[in-house]
Parts: sequence; structure tokens; C-alpha cells
Amino acid sequence: MKKHVKLFFFLLLLCRGYAFAQNARITGTVTGPDNQGLPGVNVQVSGTTLGTSTDASGNFTLNAPGNGSLVFSNIGYAGQTVPINGRTVINVQLAEDQKTLNEVVVVGYGTQRKTDVTGALSAISTKEFAQQPVTRIDQVLQGRAAGVQVTQATGAPGGDARIRIRGANSVLGSNNPLYVVDGFVGADFNFINPSDIETLQVLKDAASTSIYGSRGANGVVIITTKKGAKGIKVNYEGQGSVSSVIKKYDILPAGEFAEIVNARATATGSNLPFTTDQIAQFKQNGGTDWQDIVFRTGSGQQHQITVSGGGDKTTFLISGNYVNQNGIVENSGFKRYILRTNLNTQINDKLSFRLNLWGTKSRNHNTNGGGAIIQALAWAPTTPAYGSDGQPTFTDPIGSVYRNPIDYLYDQAADLDRSSINVNGGLNYKLPIKGLTLDLQYAVNYLNAQNLNFSGKRLSNNNPSASRYSSEQVTLQNTNSLNYTVAFGNHSINAVAVLETQQFTDNNFTATATGLRFPQLGYNNIGGNSAASVGSGFQKWTLLSLLGRVNYAYKDKYLVTAAVRQDGSSKFSPENRNSVFPSLALGWRLSEEEFIKKMNVFSNLKLRGSWGMTGSQAINPYATLSPYNTTFVAFNNTAAVAGVIQGNQGNRNLKWETTKQTDVGLEMEFFNGRLRFEADYFKKNTTDLLLNVALPSYAGGGTQTRNVGEIENKGFELSLGGTPFDKGGFRWETNLNFSTLKNQVISLGGLPRLGTGTGVGAGMSTTNEFMLMPGEPLGSYWGLKYLGTFKPNESDLAARFGRVPGDPHYQDLNGDNSITTDDFQIIGRAFPKATGGWNNTLSYKGLTLNVFFNGVFGVDKLNYTRAAALSGAGDARQFILAEVRDYYRPGNETSDVPAFTRTYQPFTQSSRFLEDGSFVRLKNVSLSYNLPASVLRNKANARIFFSATNLLTITKYKGPDPESSSVGSGTDTAIGIDYGSYPNSKTYTIGLNLGF
Repeated sequence: MKKHVKLFFFLLLLCRGYAFAQNARITGTVTGPDNQGLPGVNVQVSGTTLGTSTDASGNFTLNAPGNGSLVFSNIGYAGQTVPINGRTVINVQLAEDQKTLNEVVVVGYGTQRKTDVTGALSAISTKEFAQQPVTRIDQVLQGRAAGVQVTQATGAPGGDARIRIRGANSVLGSNNPLYVVDGFVGADFNFINPSDIETLQVLKDAASTSIYGSRGANGVVIITTKKGAKGIKVNYEGQGSVSSVIKKYDILPAGEFAEIVNARATATGSNLPFTTDQIAQFKQNGGTDWQDIVFRTGSGQQHQITVSGGGDKTTFLISGNYVNQNGIVENSGFKRYILRTNLNTQINDKLSFRLNLWGTKSRNHNTNGGGAIIQALAWAPTTPAYGSDGQPTFTDPIGSVYRNPIDYLYDQAADLDRSSINVNGGLNYKLPIKGLTLDLQYAVNYLNAQNLNFSGKRLSNNNPSASRYSSEQVTLQNTNSLNYTVAFGNHSINAVAVLETQQFTDNNFTATATGLRFPQLGYNNIGGNSAASVGSGFQKWTLLSLLGRVNYAYKDKYLVTAAVRQDGSSKFSPENRNSVFPSLALGWRLSEEEFIKKMNVFSNLKLRGSWGMTGSQAINPYATLSPYNTTFVAFNNTAAVAGVIQGNQGNRNLKWETTKQTDVGLEMEFFNGRLRFEADYFKKNTTDLLLNVALPSYAGGGTQTRNVGEIENKGFELSLGGTPFDKGGFRWETNLNFSTLKNQVISLGGLPRLGTGTGVGAGMSTTNEFMLMPGEPLGSYWGLKYLGTFKPNESDLAARFGRVPGDPHYQDLNGDNSITTDDFQIIGRAFPKATGGWNNTLSYKGLTLNVFFNGVFGVDKLNYTRAAALSGAGDARQFILAEVRDYYRPGNETSDVPAFTRTYQPFTQSSRFLEDGSFVRLKNVSLSYNLPASVLRNKANARIFFSATNLLTITKYKGPDPESSSVGSGTDTAIGIDYGSYPNSKTYTIGLNLGF
């Protein structure tokens, strides 16, 4: 017996030793379709628990038997099982699994399989912008999602951007979309770092957005940020850039300018400003190029470090981002700091905890453009930039009546400082009932904004002034949700019920002073002054919401989504405080039907339709109340005494603006997802439009906010994308989208029209530049129709207006032989009719080329910058642009550039300066190279890239940039005017990414 036992143990040890003898050390690299190493890939010996994961460069090391197999798996990629066959080096390339990639998307208050989504949703992959030097969300969204119009209204670093999803719905309220970041509702897109984004979805139709009720009318952008994973990873991203203005205006050289000025003086009977010798000197020596003084070569840098890691239960991610950009206008720039930490822990099988914390700080310095750019086209090229005393020339004897462009650059400051902290934490608990989970989330967002302005002695005529505005805003949010998921037989149900509260408070303070005794201290010491004023304000609103949604699927091909949300807002009086926003969506996955499967054409074919309601609180928190304002009144020749008067009348009957939207969509996929097509038609109507209506004097005067009017938006959206070619290591991915939009005012509550203005024109506008009218879109230009110049055969007609041939000719609508505001009409539209984008990524081995186009079509721009420089009137006084060479004169009577006459009277608010603002832009070209892992001894991965932004712009617009505007994103009734707007720049960037 003992002999048998000994023999048994001997054989066991022998087998064990034999097994160990057959194990070998295996190394290798796992790459993706672009030949870049894939980190975090699970590598496991088939049929055992032996395994490892790839490092930051995609490398792995593992002991395994030579006759076994290795299983490679990673989310988003098709798994592979590879026999070892005695090899010690195994390299594997994983292909993308389109079905897995599209399986789950983030929707409002939950997730859903992409195939089950019944609403209009655009998912933007981080791969689409990974090859581009983006610093903000607007750069990510632009041109990448059908129905999403993004206009970088100013090219200034950190400048304003206009983002619209399926048009604009409101006149008084904001039309910006709602941003939801990691569950926090109402985030500021300026504080979101694109490098931190894990997923990004755009919700467009009411079936998707109604779950956000009164806040979803303008569409919703949902962002989830990156989380940590098991193991330690360190990643560095750095880039540097140089920028220049895309285009400058063609200006008359000094000598020719002097000749034109003299010719005009001769025609009008004035003294000649320049002598023959002066003109000869200008032609020989040149003059002052004011545009070269104002514009410069900008520069920028961005750095980010991300550290992530963790164990089986707890993971973390910490990222720090720094952006520093010097603008293309002298003495302008932007700085931003972002620190983000994400912590996730699985406390036990049922309970998990998450904590997201981010802090930001930014400063915009002199990024408004304006004065310097305008005066660069108003000051005469014959005027020197500096005087004999070395100081900037104080006045221009020939051109502008305003100060030197240099003074606008250096004798003023306009700074916007913003600091924000967001703390967002939550618990998720799996309840005893299978499929039922409870999620509790609390968030606090703090924002401190400082608006600081200073105007020095030169700009203020020796009366330096400064102002400081401080605002402290706190937002509190609590979201409690129950989520239930169940599947039985051919049925599957996902339901969510949510109770959410939000509170917002704003405390602000402002101080303004003139006659500063120590102007060298700018806005930092406004206490020493000759006159000052102070003010303060406070506002608070709360929102209580109840909502529910049910997703039902039968056999994974018949889909129903129903949702309802009730919002109660403190902005309204109790009788109108609550409003309900329902939605219903249906989907039919035809690709699951047998008769479609037999065609063997579609990998996915889905027809969907939806209807729903959303709302808007487009009023301030106290619009239902009648405020009292302070005033000063003198009685019987006494000094003025303070008093109180009633302000604009409140309206207790105010209620929510309501937007009803209908959407019909079709989704198709071919060749197992390699080719995708999606089309949508939408129509949405906003009723109970909130407008400020003028009151007659007998009713107290002023204005009152009322629910009147209706706006309609409708259009088509088309998206086409896929991988047309993937063979031999070469891969081409492409995404094309195109959308149309028709925006129209249906009603103004009986008003025939309502004028709106910008204040941008400052003397160039005779009346409001825009007009709201039924049948016309928002942003309709209001002005005179320019008919050219009076021609020689029209002398009698010109005489009726007191003009002569060569003078400007405007359409006389009422036939009274006089050009007045009664002759104004709709002359153009600032809302584009269509937008599009085309993104291409081509990769071969370690090389990747990205080419991205975007375009805007059917849009007009009122070019007041050109008007000021070509009108020869008002503040500019002279003609500066080279276009004036073609002025009307004997031998050139066909010209529509007005002649030099004594009866010359221009109107800048006219179609003469209304230009086609459509454009197609090569937004980005990037070339990157992934260094072989062996270069860094398989311890890191590295990518170097070069990028060119705004390299080519095809447009008829005569200004530097068809995209920039002098009006911010806060309004859609008055947009598109270019008067010294800060243009976008042509930028070249070089960068490096390192992963360890």
C-alpha cells in the first residue's frame, strides 16, 4: 500500500514538473485598427484563470503552456482566440466591433442600447476629434452632428460661441442647449475640457429632451467624463501653436489715399488737404498700415496630465489642464486652469459610490475686438502712428474723429475672471427586487465672476474711469431616481422614476467711478475718484421636478418610449407654477423582420417617430411682480432728492413657453455596420411666446412681459458615415452630415412687427437693425434696399430726392420722394438655411491623417466694418478701402460706388453692405505619427502631430472672417452684424502625447 502511495505522489510530481516545464514566457503587443497600442486589453489563457492586461503601450507578458490558446478581449473590439503553438512572441491586431461600440448610449437619467433608441440622438465619438487641437466643447460640436449649428462668433481666445440645436425657439430667453455633465444639470460648457470626455450625446427631438422638461426645449448635450481603470496609467498631452489673421482688408496705400482725398475735396469745393510734394513722399516712403499695428502673430500652449488607476473595487482619475493663448489682436489673451478628479468605488455587491470634483479658473483679457479693429480701418494711412514725443498720435487730422488704435489696445482693459468649483457625488444601491436600483445624487456648483473694466486718460479725454462687477452664484441639485429593468420572454422593459430639486442664487455687486486720481492702478483702486456709483442685486429661483419614463421592446423590433415630466418653478405665480411635459416615441426595427433579413442587405434598419413637449422659463425670477426703481427729482429749484417710482408692470398671468415637436427618422446600416445612414425630418412650434410688449402712457408706460406669439422651426437632417476602406493596414473612416432649417415667426400676438436692435452700430444705424415680423425668421435685417447709383439717364429722378447722378440710390417704398425710416424693409436674414460637416480620418500603420470641413449656407451678414471704411461719412470721414478706386466719375458712370458730390448722403443700414456670409471652411488638417513601442523600450506609447486650423475658407464675404460677429450668443433676434468683430485665426499647432 505504501509503495502505491509513493508511486502516486511521484507521478503527480512528475506531471506537475512536466507541466511547469511546458510553460513559457510569452510577450507581445496588441494594437487597434490604427496600429496604435491598445492599453487595458484582457489577455487570458483559454480555459484557465491565468491572465493579464496590456500596459499603456499595448504590451503584455504572460507565462502560458505552449500548446494552449490566448483569448484577447476589450470593450469596443471584436475578441480573438489565438493558438500559442509554442511561440514566445504573439502580436495581435483587434478590429472594432461596431455592434459593441453602438450598444449603449447615454440618455436622460440613464442609458439605453443604441438599437433601442426611439428618439433623435447624435453620438459624437472621441475619435472624431482626437486628432484635432480642441480646447472647448463648441469646437467638438461644430460640424459633427446634424441639426447642431455652432458659430464661433468671435475668434478671440476663450471667446463666445453660438450653439443652436434645431434652430431658436425663444425671443426673451436663452436658446443655448442644456449641458448635463456626469448628471449635473446646467453645466457651463466653457469649463469642460474635451480631453476629459468619455462619451458625448446630443439629444434633439422632444422624445429625448422632454425628460428635462422646462430645460430641454433647446436640446440637450450629455457628457460623461473619463473614469479610472485597474492599474496605474499616466498620460501627458502638450501642444504649442502660432496664429495669424485669416484675411485683412485691402487698404489704399498712403499716396493713393492722399490723391483720393484731394479728388474728393476738389469735387466738393473744399481745400486740398495734401500738397503734390506730400503725395510724392507718401508714394516713395509709404504710410502707416494700421492693420499691421493692431494684428500680430498669436501664440498658444496647452498642457494636460492625467493620472488614473485603482484596484478591483476602487478606481480614480486625476487630470490637470492648462491653456494659455495670446490672441491675434495685440494685448489680448486667455488663460484657463482645470483640475478634475473622479473617484468610483464598489463598496459591496449591491452598493457603489462615486465622487466627481472639478475646479476651474479662467481670465479673458481684451478679447472683445471692437475699437482697435474699427479704428484700424478709420485712421488715415497718411497719419503717423507716433508723434515726435514718442507717444501715440493723439488725433487724426484727416480720418477718424476717435482715438488712435494703439490707445484702444493699451489705454484700456476689459477682463473677465471666472472661478468655479463643482462637487458631484452619488450612491447607487441594488434593491432586493431583481432589476431595481436606487440612485441618489447631490451636487453643488459655485461660480464667482468678476467683470473688470478700465479706460485711461487718452481714451477718456483725461477723465479716466473704471468699473467692477462681482457675481457669486450657487447652484444646488438633488436627484433621486429609481431604475427598473426586466426581461421576460419576448418583452423587455426599462423604467425610471425621478424626483429632482434645484436651487439657484445670485448675489452681485457693482461699482463705477470716474475721474480716477491714480489711473495707473486701473480698476484695482477706484476709491480715489471724483464721482462714483454703486449697486447690488440678488435673485433666487427653485425648481421641483417629478418625472418618469418607460422603454418597452417586443422581440427587439417593436419599440415604445413614453415619458412625462412635471416642473414647478418659483419664477411663476402659484396658479401657473406647474407645467407638464409629455412625450411618446415609436420605433420599428425592420431589420429584425424575416422578410428584411432574407434580403441580406441591412445590418440595421429602423423607422422611428416621436412627439413631445418641452418648455422654457424665459423670464427673470421676479417678472410676475411690479418693481420699484429709484430716481432723483428736484422740487421748486431745490437740489435733487431721491425718490421711488414704479418700474415696468409685472404680470401674474405669465406661464411657460411651450415647444411641441414632431420627428420622423430613418436609420440604416450596411455591411455589418461599416456604412451608416440616418435621416430625420422635424417640426417644432413654440407657443405662448414671451415678449416685452410696450404699454401706453395711460397704463403706466414702459413694457410688460406677456405670453403672445409663436415661432416655428422645421428642417431635414442627413448623416452618412462609415469605413469605406479597411485593407492592408490602410483604413479610411468618414462622417458626413447636412441639415436644413427654416425658422419663422408665426405670430406676435396681433402686433404687425416688433423692432430689435444691438447698439453695435453706434451712429451707423438709423433705427433698429432687426425686425420681428410674422412670416419672417428671427434675425431679419431691417434697412434700405440699395439700387446702386443714380445713372446719367436718371438725373430727373435723382433731382426729386435732391440728388444728382452718382449719388446713392435707395428704394422709395412709399413714393414720397424722400428716404426715411418709412422706406425700411426686410433686406436679409441672419439665420442660415443649411449647415454641414465632413470629417475624414485616414490611417496607415503609425500614420494618421485627419481632414475636416464645415460649412454654413444661405446666411447674410451686415458688414458695418466695411461700411464705416467705405462710406466716407460720419466718424470715419474718409474712404479707406481700395474698393473706392472704382468710384463713379466721368468715364466710369456704370459704377455703383457713389461719386464725390456735395449732395452725397449714404445710409450704412442698407443692402449695399449686406453680404453673403455663406462659407465652406477647411477647419482642420492634422497629421500624426505613433512612434513604435520599441523606440521607448516598450515602456510607453507616444504620438506626435501637426495640425492646421482654418487653413482655407471659401466665401464671398469681404471681411476677414464670415463666421465672426459683434453680437454675443445671448440673443437670436439680433445677430450677424460685423462691426470690428474679433476674427477667427489661421492656426498651426504641433503637439506630443505620451502614455506610461
